[in-house]
Amino acid sequence: MKIKHIIFFLITFLFTACSVKPLEPVQFEILDKEISFIKDIKPILDNRCVSCHSCYNSPCQLKLSSFEGVQRGGSKADIYANRLSADNPTRLFIDATSEKEWREKGFFSVVDFLEDSNESIMMQYLFQKQTNPLNIGEYSPETDKLSCVKNKDELAKYFDENPHKGMPYGFPALKKEEYNLLMTWLKQGTIDDTKKDEINNFEREQIKKFEEFLNNKNIKHQVTSRYIYEHLFLAHISFDEKSGNFFELIRSTTPTNEEPKIIATRFPYDKVEEPFYYRFRKIESTIVHKTHMVYKLNDKKLERYNELFIKPIWDQKPYLPPYDSKISANALRTFEQIPSSSRYQFLLDDIEYIIMTFIRGPVCKGQIALNVIQDHFWVMFMDPKYDLSLQDKYFLHDNIPNLSIPNEYGEDPSLYKTFKALDNYELAKKYHKNRALIYNQYYPNGLNIDAIWKGNKKEQNDSILTIYRHFDSASVHKGALGDIPKTLWVIDFPLLERIYYSLVAGFDIFGNTAHQLLVRTHMDRLRIEGESNFLEFLPKDSRIEYFNSWYIGWLAQYLTVYTPSNNSVDIKYETKDFKKEFVNKVLDYTNTKKDPINFIENYYKKSEIKKVYNTKQKIEESFKTLTLPNSSELIKHFNDEKSNVAFIKIELNTGENLVYSMVVNRWHNNVALLFDEKSRLDPTKDRINFVEGFIGSYPNLFMVVKQNDLNEFFNLLQNYNSSTDNKKILKYAINRANPQFWEVFDWFDKEFKKYDFLEYGLFDLNRYLSQAINE
Repeated sequence: MKIKHIIFFLITFLFTACSVKPLEPVQFEILDKEISFIKDIKPILDNRCVSCHSCYNSPCQLKLSSFEGVQRGGSKADIYANRLSADNPTRLFIDATSEKEWREKGFFSVVDFLEDSNESIMMQYLFQKQTNPLNIGEYSPETDKLSCVKNKDELAKYFDENPHKGMPYGFPALKKEEYNLLMTWLKQGTIDDTKKDEINNFEREQIKKFEEFLNNKNIKHQVTSRYIYEHLFLAHISFDEKSGNFFELIRSTTPTNEEPKIIATRFPYDKVEEPFYYRFRKIESTIVHKTHMVYKLNDKKLERYNELFIKPIWDQKPYLPPYDSKISANALRTFEQIPSSSRYQFLLDDIEYIIMTFIRGPVCKGQIALNVIQDHFWVMFMDPKYDLSLQDKYFLHDNIPNLSIPNEYGEDPSLYKTFKALDNYELAKKYHKNRALIYNQYYPNGLNIDAIWKGNKKEQNDSILTIYRHFDSASVHKGALGDIPKTLWVIDFPLLERIYYSLVAGFDIFGNTAHQLLVRTHMDRLRIEGESNFLEFLPKDSRIEYFNSWYIGWLAQYLTVYTPSNNSVDIKYETKDFKKEFVNKVLDYTNTKKDPINFIENYYKKSEIKKVYNTKQKIEESFKTLTLPNSSELIKHFNDEKSNVAFIKIELNTGENLVYSMVVNRWHNNVALLFDEKSRLDPTKDRINFVEGFIGSYPNLFMVVKQNDLNEFFNLLQNYNSSTDNKKILKYAINRANPQFWEVFDWFDKEFKKYDFLEYGLFDLNRYLSQAINE
């Protein structure tokens, strides 16, 4: 009998231990009204869901930025996973056009009722948050192990193990009215009342003009159109700045006056077998800042295209270049017939957009891709009059074999091709040597400051661009923000075109690991080329010393394989701080303003934290003090990958508000290696920048400070002690569990929209500070 009792007990225990609490029936107030997706539901999704569910980094690939995304649902596939073979792309609005096609690709519904139920996955997630509203522990949607549940059993198991992980994930619950609206709409069957292609007459006329230009059958036009398309395929095109509408340029099976039907290809230079037309398709998804790269088209731009591409005599008789990937992946070869001066000027005309495509881009997550760049640097450009790839008839043509890019191997390179491409550094060295020789022939006294491009119109402020890296995202900004960076780049035409085709046109997030490795290692060489071009403007005896200071460690210096040229420089230096002197000269020459907060002059004297702050100038004086090395104890304690950007709202006693971004620049001893980034960091050299306005797409923290509290706030930033000041900082830092979180988020969102309507897009909250603190 005892044995029977023991067996019975063990069976009962095991059954109880392994059992999962069944899902509770959802509860909500059913609203007696006809609910509109556009008027009632989309604003809730935009304001509370899209900030995490809008790109490839969306948990479970669930994109809630459009009805089509809601209908598509989620997937268990991890886009960012390492893989031996390339995956089939799953780009919304491109790779499938119906719910049935998405189901065939492995996506599951989150809005259809579950088996033997009148409730959906989405309803259960929302209800779970209402019944368990507390946020407990840490939340990191991009790195947490999310189950991506697709049925009742998986959902019940997930909630049994994670009761506090309903939706919104790791943030306060929806308000009751929002919750009831959304739940009623889901219960009613998710009816869509979106009106497609709502555009004004002016936009329609502009589209017609540009489609006529792009689809002209003249060979010159055809080659030009292909070149333009391959550079604009990611652009959010604006014809009317006031309308709020944006369009994308696609290759379509249908001509003008018919509904555009996109032809899905991996790369913009892939061959299309059927006849196609260049068309503009309205972007129906909610605009999110992380993928929002604006390009303006208007009558002046159309005139410019004619001026650059159609009117000039080409270097060769126009012909249709092939779509063979070994050729088409390298635009320097594909479009060689178009004058290089026209191509370079096309890129310079909208240089912020071009740089933004590879700095921001559509990938949305890329620590391995981005650890190839410093946390803060400036980019300048060779003036076309001095760029010998434009001015010398043979230089670029003769060196095209040395300017290959790994993308010619496609999205699925074999192991053999991978090692073959990795061994191409000899070609890079050969090009570098040839470039130094020809510049010495043309400029025996060396380059002078005139060789730096002055930018477009003065108000565009684009002769110098600032790039900030925020761990696994980055941002680009006009002007020279921050203090003098550790490194600077000078980009000429061949470098600019190769960067674009390596990192943008030829990069496939769905490609295999070898493809991504080749792109990353190739970008190493391109970065070094940009830095080397900058060093050509410094005295030749100083170049290797500067270079070695950027690449600390024998392995980094071995891998870079850099030998500075012996070319002279035609700039007279009066000090031994050559880099700083050059920067001051180039800022004057390009009429670029110094950053009023972060640029530190030699004569600057550190100021003390003030007791009272009654002017904006005094506030910025204290910000300036905190930008100095080792002036903030706070960043020594918050130094992980989710401590990069904070938005600060300062509430003045007058009722006005000021907005600043606090940007942390991590010091890297070198960025030459792929892995173990932490070992190359030096926190003692980290710096903070404070920039008025908004920096980046992924705020890690919101901070709200009243004017009368500025003394305490600045003292906390300067003298933060983790053992005594944790509670004090929470007075200003808006934790993800703070009941006022959504109110603060909405304020920053609306302020950004007022700040820059055209560039506005929703911020992403996937990387918000992970710790939830319930006070």
